[in-house]
Amino acid sequence: MERFFRDAAQRLSARSRRPLRWPGFVAAWLGVALVGGMAGGMAGCSSTPKRPERAAVPPRDVPAIMRGLIGTEANFNGIDPVLVSGYGLVVGLNGTGGGPLNDRVAAHMEREMGLMGIARANDSVNPNIAGRSPRQLLRDPSTAVVRVIAAIPPGAPEGTQFDVYVQALNATSIEGGTLWTTTLQVGDASPFGSPISPGRKTITLAKARGAVFINPFATPGESEDGVTRTVGRVLSGGVVSSPLKIEILLDNASMQRARLMVSAINSRFPAGPGDDDDTARGRNDSSIALRVPRRFMHEPAAFIQLVKHLQVDQSYPEVYAQMYSQALLSDPQYADELSWALEAIGGNPALRFARSLYDHPELVPRLAALKAGARLNDPQAAPMLMEMAAQSSGGERIQAIGLLSLIDAGPLVDESLRKLLAEGELVVRVAAYEALLDRAQRSEFNRLLAEDRALGGGQASYFALEALSRINIPAGNLQGIERRPIGGKFLLDLVPVGDPLIYITQQGQPRVVIFGKQPELERPLVVSAWSQQLLFASDDERSPIRARFHNPLTRATAAQVVPARIGDLVATLARNIEPDDPTGGLGMSYSQVVGTLYALQQQGATPAAFATERDRLVAELLDAGSSGQRKIRPETTQDREEIVVFAKPDEKPTATAAAQPSTRPEIVPVDQTPRKAE
Repeated sequence: MERFFRDAAQRLSARSRRPLRWPGFVAAWLGVALVGGMAGGMAGCSSTPKRPERAAVPPRDVPAIMRGLIGTEANFNGIDPVLVSGYGLVVGLNGTGGGPLNDRVAAHMEREMGLMGIARANDSVNPNIAGRSPRQLLRDPSTAVVRVIAAIPPGAPEGTQFDVYVQALNATSIEGGTLWTTTLQVGDASPFGSPISPGRKTITLAKARGAVFINPFATPGESEDGVTRTVGRVLSGGVVSSPLKIEILLDNASMQRARLMVSAINSRFPAGPGDDDDTARGRNDSSIALRVPRRFMHEPAAFIQLVKHLQVDQSYPEVYAQMYSQALLSDPQYADELSWALEAIGGNPALRFARSLYDHPELVPRLAALKAGARLNDPQAAPMLMEMAAQSSGGERIQAIGLLSLIDAGPLVDESLRKLLAEGELVVRVAAYEALLDRAQRSEFNRLLAEDRALGGGQASYFALEALSRINIPAGNLQGIERRPIGGKFLLDLVPVGDPLIYITQQGQPRVVIFGKQPELERPLVVSAWSQQLLFASDDERSPIRARFHNPLTRATAAQVVPARIGDLVATLARNIEPDDPTGGLGMSYSQVVGTLYALQQQGATPAAFATERDRLVAELLDAGSSGQRKIRPETTQDREEIVVFAKPDEKPTATAAAQPSTRPEIVPVDQTPRKAE
């Protein structure tokens, strides 16, 4: 044994070129062995299991110009579409609910309503629930149990709104109903105590409530028109209540690399108004928690792209900006990725090199640089984008219009966009309106913020001012758009430019948009719709327009003299019926107002064209379902806006134009040749 240690000491001494006497070597070796044995024994006795080590992942095969980006060294978990659902109660039906219900669903709803305080002993002022048990309420013909389904945007912050889909389980129609507050949880809805969820619940992410929206072109109260009235939606009815973070999972564990990524993200996207935590927070050497800042609430997918294309090394931003701008010329196939990478650098370093490509003769690098510049709010990008919006065609033109909406470059931008409102191409008109609307909302917010500061500040929260700027825009602004809230039911936008056009939205914020200088109904007129439940009549060009509406949902009949101007007519149609108020309205819902405008246009009572949005909600839900029910976050789909023209009311739509990828809903123009009533 002595010889063994002596020989080992000599070999190590020769290798290290230092004399090492064998007694010292033995003592050191025994000490290491003893400590190692003790550590092994302690580890064996510990109740904390070791974290399994991940196998090293070889570097990804990415272009050299992309190396060092966060997205090339890590995976992002929780950015796929997520399906959320729940069971809810729709009230206010006209005797079409209260049907037989599955026992498990009925027990689930009784339990949920009991937790909400609904019981026979309840003395609530609400006559719908006062003194009634949950079972009685479920059997009431004015109520219906519905399945509520939705898809939430990726990493959506608290307060983010989204559309929800509702499907009746024990009603022949949910038309005219209102969804009570419903909890939405991850995955498919399953009753409490069912085999799918025996006594447990999944993560709760959001709540939903609001008026149910049914196909607005259907005949109210009738089923013979082929419309399914057991399904509908609540526009912007879902609200995120418990936001979840996105996880960045490094390919190879490294505490130093994780810290660099966290530092890069928080430096580029520091916490702002409404943010109660850092944007990124390290969990360990391979996992980073990421959340979408409130200022990216309306474009979470863009934020994720920016983080993916953010350079981990923040030491030399100018060097990377120069590399990316040069690569746009040498490797234009990576133009989209390089544009995001330039924007991710941000500030003067990115703009200094992006500006050199604003007037480049090749379209691909020019658009990539302009996109980065516009999203970084560079006024120097505005002249080239205005030229492209005025002279280009197709998707290039629509993309330029959308980018102009992002730049605060003064009234010249608003003037150039207003000119496009009179274009003959419908997709251009709508794109210009959407761009001007974004600018008008931003301008109104700045005005409200300035007023609040003039009063000493703190009178209203940042997000309360933002919400107010989205529901009311006074006339007389540079953008030429006026917005009026109509009875808490929808928004009316007036755009007094170009030929008359009625534009309807069917997702997001419900809106009726009237293009043209105060278009009016043409007189004389006789219009009837919905099996004569709705009548309009005027004897000659100067006679008042009389309207009569029998609402099949409330069984109330209202008769009013209505204004000829379509904008004022919309407000009258939606205004609630007041017995003591001779200036009351017809009490229509949003979908009924849309159906009325469609009937007037189809029967030639107005020369205005008619356009609406194509339904995109079902496609989003299918996308969310196909990505897995237990995913934590969805990714906003990049859908195209399509113009679909109905040559005749009874013909199917055909696509006539397409724009660049966008998160906006699709547009469906309807019947450009209105018919005069006989």
